[in-house]
Amino acid sequence: MQLNSIKYSEFAGEPQEWILENLSIGSKTLLVGKNSTGKSRTLSVIHALAGILSGLQKATRSAKCESNFEHNGNLYKYEFECKDGQVTLERLFINGQVKLNRYEGGVGEIFAEQLTQELKIEKELKFQTPPSDFAVVSRRDTIQHGFLEPLHAWGESVRCYHFGLGLGKTNFAIFQPGAPKVNDRDENAVVGLFKAGLDEFGKVFVNNIKEDMEKVGYEISEVSVGSQFIFQYAPNVPSATVGLSVREKGLDGITDQTSMSAGMYRVLALLIHVNYLALKSNVSCILIDDIGEGLDFERSCQIIHLLRHKAEHSRLQIVMSTNDRFVMDEVPLEEWAVLQRYGSKVRVRNIENSRQAFVDFKFTGLSNFSFFELNVVDGNSEDENSDNA
Repeated sequence: MQLNSIKYSEFAGEPQEWILENLSIGSKTLLVGKNSTGKSRTLSVIHALAGILSGLQKATRSAKCESNFEHNGNLYKYEFECKDGQVTLERLFINGQVKLNRYEGGVGEIFAEQLTQELKIEKELKFQTPPSDFAVVSRRDTIQHGFLEPLHAWGESVRCYHFGLGLGKTNFAIFQPGAPKVNDRDENAVVGLFKAGLDEFGKVFVNNIKEDMEKVGYEISEVSVGSQFIFQYAPNVPSATVGLSVREKGLDGITDQTSMSAGMYRVLALLIHVNYLALKSNVSCILIDDIGEGLDFERSCQIIHLLRHKAEHSRLQIVMSTNDRFVMDEVPLEEWAVLQRYGSKVRVRNIENSRQAFVDFKFTGLSNFSFFELNVVDGNSEDENSDNA
């Protein structure tokens, strides 16, 4: 399943109002915008939708959302409204047909697959779910409502990484027998995730990381988990505390987590996550905020190229955000979504709704960053009515 588009608003008509107008998403999408236009917030909205569909998040605020997906040639449209922590409206359409319709108070109807087959007539079941619960989760039933499972699977598979925040560089681990399995949703649990990947996949996992690191300009011959050099001089740190270490080609010693540059560690941490999920085959969408932050020109380009290559040669959907010129110059304009903020509203400009501006710019010979810097799409939407619907 792939997310095709999303509209979102919260606290409409109130001082805290925030509105994201229609955002189209492809297999590779780069969110571009000035500071405080809503790039990080947009990724958080997509991540929150995944939390709702996976059952990890309940209604917590006044919000309205409309999302469109594609799954095996079928078009899913899922929408909901919440107010004061309760779901007041929830609908699911598949290929234009209503499959779930839920109202205020938790009352609603849902299409019943097995009953329809048995009775040879379309059959709906009435239900009532707790007002704070989303029916798309509480009504899961693989016999009667199997059409809900792709949404749940998508929500389960989404992962979000904040590249600019460090990805757990100051987080270490102590491994104990019988301890719970590492949570691969935790972007900061990199040490534990590497150990899990090593235990589950062995050399294949490590070799994939080393190959990817080399593609980003970090030539390493070894990745491991072990004691950190600095801990020898920290009496309050338990001796069993470990972190990541790499052996860089051309150096005799190792470079441990505490002495790695911030850029090198962020790339290593992200690639540990990506390669673990790839081998687990349970991820369909990765969200990366501030991709390339803190990297030099060459490595920014290389990490972007690597991630785009992974998306092109798999079913992986990657949505990234940036205001870094290196990243912008590496990603084709066709994959851009330019966010423009007008007060509490965030408008999206892309090749779908501002095609002429995108096409004309190609003939200027200027860099992609100039497209952003010169604000080429400002006021050039060809689909104003659609944007404001």
